[in-house]
Amino acid sequence: MKIGFGLVTTFHAHMGEGKALAAIILEAGSILEEIPSCLEYFVGVSEEDTDRVTVFEMWADEGHHKASLENHEIRTIIQRAEPLIQKIERNEPLEMLNGEDYS
Repeated sequence: MKIGFGLVTTFHAHMGEGKALAAIILEAGSILEEIPSCLEYFVGVSEEDTDRVTVFEMWADEGHHKASLENHEIRTIIQRAEPLIQKIERNEPLEMLNGEDYS
């Protein structure tokens, strides 16, 4: 059974900027905690490449995720993060499932 919309995005920071980028992305997470349709938001930093930051998100649906990108506070955070980002890798959107039968 589908339970949400998921995304995994990897940000490659410019050399030496990974820690600063992760801090900014974590700020977004604290804002998203207040949005009920954001079900999960995790930030991970690679142990092998500290300039690689990965975000795991789960939303009630894709529309709520898209709407979050229009939030004024989130837009401000994105603008602060953009100069630190060298490259972005987005996986295809995920259909999040629970333990029930999927057919």
